[in-house]
Amino acid sequence: MSSTSTDTILYAPARALEHAADLRGIRPVRIHALALPLHAAELSAAIEERGPFDLLDRYVGLAIAEGGFTRLQDIAEFLGVSEHMIDRVLRFLGGIGHLQGSADALSLTERGLRSVRDDRRYTEKQERLCLYFDGVRGGPLPTAHYAHGVRILDQDAAYAQRAFHLLPEACSFRPGVVAELARRPDRGEYDLPDELLNLEVLEVGRAFLPYYAVRAHDGQRLRTLVYSGVAELRDHHLEKILNSWPKATHAMESTDSEQPRDHFAEWMRERKIPPQALSWVDHYSFRLVLPPSRYSERTVGARDKGTFSLMMLGSYVAPRSHVLQLWCDDAPTRTKTVLTRALAYVTATRRTTSELTSFLDRVCRQLEPDTEVTVDALHEHARRVGYGALDLKE
Repeated sequence: MSSTSTDTILYAPARALEHAADLRGIRPVRIHALALPLHAAELSAAIEERGPFDLLDRYVGLAIAEGGFTRLQDIAEFLGVSEHMIDRVLRFLGGIGHLQGSADALSLTERGLRSVRDDRRYTEKQERLCLYFDGVRGGPLPTAHYAHGVRILDQDAAYAQRAFHLLPEACSFRPGVVAELARRPDRGEYDLPDELLNLEVLEVGRAFLPYYAVRAHDGQRLRTLVYSGVAELRDHHLEKILNSWPKATHAMESTDSEQPRDHFAEWMRERKIPPQALSWVDHYSFRLVLPPSRYSERTVGARDKGTFSLMMLGSYVAPRSHVLQLWCDDAPTRTKTVLTRALAYVTATRRTTSELTSFLDRVCRQLEPDTEVTVDALHEHARRVGYGALDLKE
């Protein structure tokens, strides 16, 4: 079986931890890599395509709709063309669903009348599509879960990996759920456009949606924040499902029985970090308090295993499921980190002053520098380290 890493399936868990930590009043405590069970419904559907009319097709439709002609012979005489040619047109229009009846009793279908009215030729085409329904409540996934960046694993791929724990189904697929969705006025919000008609379920398989569940403390209680790769990162739809599903909570709690200090012990020994470096922040969370010498501005390849990038100071790491915040009690080192991270932020992509101010506010809350770090202070720091004047948008 494959031992695929989490970041090759979704993205590095540090990204979810960083987003959670940026939320005001939130402190990440644990992170779990799980996978939500899905029903994958393969469907067939009809879709109307629009295109321009051939000239004679258009005139035949007008002759029936507006001229009131219902016989092949009368239409041919009215348009001044042979009956053989009109017969070919009538067969074609009948084949695409515009016409019904016999040569002596012709009428336009609803589609044919719309085509005459809109001066567009509508033809039906068969499509195949896949819709996903969660295996907990049986509801459809929103359109955001079909976007680039969200990884859904089919059954074979899900069973072949070991990075995400697969949760069991809580409900079976209901045959009528597709028809129910098709009748909803908001069906387009669940990746089912109004243009798709005559839906038929061909096959239902199993699939899984991998996600990170970040257990975080908000000062009063533990909360679960969910990250699946949707555009805004945090997945509020999955949060509602999982927070009302005891099985998901049990799956997380069952892996948290180990004492946190035991949990980190091997990881710390490998990095020659003494046990006393662990410090409780509150009843739920730890900091790994290291001296300034443990934080380096060098590239990753030039550092030993027990030294961390200065850019990582204040961020969170998860050796297993429990989360540690990297910390340094030396306030000037924390201030230096704020400046280093802010300079990287503003020079990677041209930013506005407002964006930079917001970034500084967020990083200062996280790192608690010894002095206020302002935009002016960053300008001065940039000149001091050789970047020159910062080019900010208005």
